[in-house]
Amino acid sequence: MSETVVLSQYPPSRSYRERIDAYLGGVPRYLTLGDLRQGSVGDLVRNIRAIRSDRLAIIMEDPTSIGALPILKMIAAATRARRLEVLDQDVRPERIGRLAVAFGAFRFFWTCFMGLVSVVRARSALRELAARPRIDLDLHHRTGAVAYVNTNMWFGVKAGGSVGHISGVANAFMDLGYKLKYLSVGGPLQIRAEADHYEMRPPAIFGLPYEANLIRFNGSFVRQAEAILAGEEIAFLYQRLSIGNFSGVTLSRRYGVPLVVEYNGSEVWVAEKWGSGLRFPKTALAAEQQTLRHAHLVVTISDVLRDELIEHGVEPSRIVTYPNCIDPDIFDPARFALADRAAVRAHEGIPEDACVCTFVGTFGAWHGAEVFAAAIRKLCTESPGFVAEKKLRFLFVGDGIRMKDVRQILDSPACEPFVRFAGLVPQPAAPGYLAASDILVSPHVPNVDGTRFFGSPTKLFEYMAMGKAIVASDLEQIGEVLNPRTTVPEFAAGTGYGDALALLVEPGDVDQLVSGLVTLASDETLRAQLGANARREALARYTWKSHVEAILFGLRSQPSGAGAPALRSVDDPR
Repeated sequence: MSETVVLSQYPPSRSYRERIDAYLGGVPRYLTLGDLRQGSVGDLVRNIRAIRSDRLAIIMEDPTSIGALPILKMIAAATRARRLEVLDQDVRPERIGRLAVAFGAFRFFWTCFMGLVSVVRARSALRELAARPRIDLDLHHRTGAVAYVNTNMWFGVKAGGSVGHISGVANAFMDLGYKLKYLSVGGPLQIRAEADHYEMRPPAIFGLPYEANLIRFNGSFVRQAEAILAGEEIAFLYQRLSIGNFSGVTLSRRYGVPLVVEYNGSEVWVAEKWGSGLRFPKTALAAEQQTLRHAHLVVTISDVLRDELIEHGVEPSRIVTYPNCIDPDIFDPARFALADRAAVRAHEGIPEDACVCTFVGTFGAWHGAEVFAAAIRKLCTESPGFVAEKKLRFLFVGDGIRMKDVRQILDSPACEPFVRFAGLVPQPAAPGYLAASDILVSPHVPNVDGTRFFGSPTKLFEYMAMGKAIVASDLEQIGEVLNPRTTVPEFAAGTGYGDALALLVEPGDVDQLVSGLVTLASDETLRAQLGANARREALARYTWKSHVEAILFGLRSQPSGAGAPALRSVDDPR
């Protein structure tokens, strides 16, 4: 029982993890709530009781996630660990006892009860919204600030495409002359300092089921926002859709302000298909539906999502479709000298003269990180001479639910010398990792339920902007954006690649991905040409300024006084 276990709400960052390892004097077993929640409630209990260790440490890298601490403490107390402690963001320990956890359970259960009360109140409010039309507003002569309401409760390291999207849109509004009021939990991300940032307070204690906290936060967000927006001149509200939150609708109606909603896909669908599901899916779905129906404009990132919105009753005239984009000042290879590239490689234990193939992502179900891992294993086991000759190294940047599967695939002596895991890195550090790479991999896979792939991967555009050779899946928007393109057979046939932006492969096809990696690793000229073409295309078409200009044009194009009719029939949102 000498094992040490570290428990957290989300995966820790690379740097924080290194400090934890140093404090504990070794590499512990890291577990997240997501790891424990796989399966049924019975599986959860068994997973918790199966934890036997001399020491269990709860880590709190992000102070805003303190609301989850009571849950983590109760889980820790239910394990068979002998010593329990909490480590804060500075790795300062606090010993906890099981008796103290038991006394603190009352507040937790009261929070659970109040969460259920919030769900009941939300159902009533949503039924009322379903019976009301969208408010009529003049959308053509609006002045004042943009109020960006980010209602997500994100904890831990802020990294990934969503961070780039939020910061890019917010900064672009300011670039186009708007004053910005940014209301969020967890800091301003990469939003520039001239924005007015208002730190919203998350629930002090989280209860169960988890989405009840999100629904409870809806009411809290509205109350906090009212104190900020009252008396302010607001041109329009911009809300990034999140589970169980319809505060944008409430604030829009209360202050007579247009509402623009960002729709990156149904969060309810994502939770059901890619997560552990929801306890109140109908309530969460009703929140989505009413937010979309009362929005004066809905912004989405792919034609697949546009079709989905139309199917769900959103008029085509209220939809603006524009892919994800990049900030050309942040994703600029000229920012990084050879010394910067060498420093990243040295930090990851990669030789300076290696050919580095990199995947960046949150290891979601759609990212295809396992396909890349399988291609690496095939290369290392079947073509070790080629890997050695080309000095190939394979780098994974990020963390997430599929990381465990990736590590399992690569658990081989043949792979170990050539693979590096950078873990989660802060978003500002991501461009440096791309600059230090030679080949960037986007191995996305289709949805397992047969529905169309609806994504617009932010990392794809970041790859393009950094001027690196890309091997990517020919999947929906990915294939459309990377057009003109070339494939391995086309290149082998000598048909040329003059204007091609990337090398495309069949989604999920490990053999084709291997061939793509071999082709790019073997031809430096091809890599340089593809990278130059891709960067030129990214700068011409895929900047956040272009994205936001499309939003503003769509808003100005709306007919004034076009309120939404009440629904003819309303599902009971339970």
